[in-house]
Amino acid sequence: MRIPLLAAAAFLLAACTSTPEAAPTQTPTTPTTVEQPAGNGPNCANANSSVVGKALGLRLQGQQQTVEKSVTTCRYVGSGMPVEVRFTTNATAASFAKGKPEKAKAIEGFQDEAYEATAGGAETTQHTVAARKGKTQIEVVSPAGVEPSKKLIEDLLKRI
Repeated sequence: MRIPLLAAAAFLLAACTSTPEAAPTQTPTTPTTVEQPAGNGPNCANANSSVVGKALGLRLQGQQQTVEKSVTTCRYVGSGMPVEVRFTTNATAASFAKGKPEKAKAIEGFQDEAYEATAGGAETTQHTVAARKGKTQIEVVSPAGVEPSKKLIEDLLKRI
């Protein structure tokens, strides 16, 4: 009886004194800040986080794309308020007017037609700027102002 008990104790002692395996190391991923080439058509490849962040003056990291029929939405991760870019294909003057918020103000002389709207308070202000050129509509929702959003829309229209 003593020998099996002694063998079990020796086994447990060896298990307790063995050197633990080192935890696997993971290299942290860093956000993309390199200018990336444009993709084909209105999609998030054209509006990657480095392009959008640079135009809006915001530090953005990743992006998530969702597609529902003719609308592609790109959502971005960053500090502070969320940022979205929405591409609508086959847009018309009627569909643009239908999606325009009630308190939106027209932006004269920008693309075929455009508007801007602001919501929120002093620290949580979100600006929406939308413009249609031909059959493509681009809408930018961000804490950046109207002028940076207009610049982004111009840049994106050149990329698609």
